Amino acid sequence: MRIDHKAKLVSDADRCVMCGLCSPRCPTYLKTRNEAESPRGRVALINALASGQLAVTARLQAHVESCLLCRACEAICPSGVEVTALVDRARAEMATDRHRSLRQRVFDLVLNNPRWLRLSGKALRWGEHSGLRALARYSGAMKAAGLNTADDRLPEIPAQPRLRRYYPAAGEPRGDVAMFRGCATAVFDMATLLDATHVLNHLGINVHVPPDQVCCGALHQHNGAPEIADSMAQKNVRAFDQRNIDAIVSVASGCTAMLADYETLWHGVAGTPAFASKVTDINRFLIQTAWPAGTAVAPLRKRVAVHLPCSQAFGLRDTTSTVELLRKIPDVDLVALPGNEICCGAAGSHMLTHSDMADALLADKLAELTKIAPDILVTSNIGCALHFRHGLKKAGLDVEVLHPVALLRRQMT
Repeated sequence: MRIDHKAKLVSDADRCVMCGLCSPRCPTYLKTRNEAESPRGRVALINALASGQLAVTARLQAHVESCLLCRACEAICPSGVEVTALVDRARAEMATDRHRSLRQRVFDLVLNNPRWLRLSGKALRWGEHSGLRALARYSGAMKAAGLNTADDRLPEIPAQPRLRRYYPAAGEPRGDVAMFRGCATAVFDMATLLDATHVLNHLGINVHVPPDQVCCGALHQHNGAPEIADSMAQKNVRAFDQRNIDAIVSVASGCTAMLADYETLWHGVAGTPAFASKVTDINRFLIQTAWPAGTAVAPLRKRVAVHLPCSQAFGLRDTTSTVELLRKIPDVDLVALPGNEICCGAAGSHMLTHSDMADALLADKLAELTKIAPDILVTSNIGCALHFRHGLKKAGLDVEVLHPVALLRRQMT
């Protein structure tokens, strides 16, 4: 670990006064009651590592890697300790002596290139329809490649239509936005991107989809590869021409939070502050946009449970926009999912790398869903949606999972 990096980690970690106010908010601490699995415990370990009191061991690394980066601790911290940033940097430092595996390098290539991402989605879909995925599963090849957890939790790949570069407003244009498509959303939930585009067009908004955009970089930033995240950020800043648009809109709260963080992470990069200042979540944008007179939304006499992803509640500090948006649907019965302040366990790639903890956290959510018995669950994060769908299917619960904008699109006439 470089000396300047050590000093910065120690300095930032020293801001923690070990008060423990964060512990009741930490998902992993609540499940394990292990102090090393709490925010202050992880901060203490990172401080000891950076100051040379501890060496990197598998046990220490496991405690740092198990953090969900939900930011619930940061929301209540009186000292303003940025635990997410500390964990990110500690992971990056611990990864400096490790070579990225072939699987990780392929992952990097796909997410860094829009053409490879599009082709990968089509290839995965072809593998399902040709029977190759089933063959790999039952032959043991999936397990041998370390992909059995992903195979179990990720759904069938839907059709992969190619997004056009431009979707004109219906009627007289009232504004222009650029759509960030994301990587997981583009592969697993293209329907939501098309729904968002339809709603925006219906409200008089022209939608531009820059073809050269890539992954937001969150998965790399949070998994020990900030240099790759930096490359992705620079590509995105270049891809989005901010001169002729009112906002950069994202449908996935995790991506939105990462894009908005570009200014903090790469403030010195030309164009980054201007880019980050225009980033907004689709829900927030829609409630701040003036709707044309006479815009019709059909009534919905169903109970809808509202899930708040951590990236929305703590990353974007937005706990209201989803409900405000869905109140535009007459007669809908909106109910907050109890325990929204605790992570569902998806946490980006965490549901794949720490599936036992992810399942334990999801079990609490499923228990609450059983009690409130909604017809629909809405969530603004693609990872959370995939995690919920997997858990609901496994539990035999008949609850449809939708993005709020997808539900709104369904009711617009």
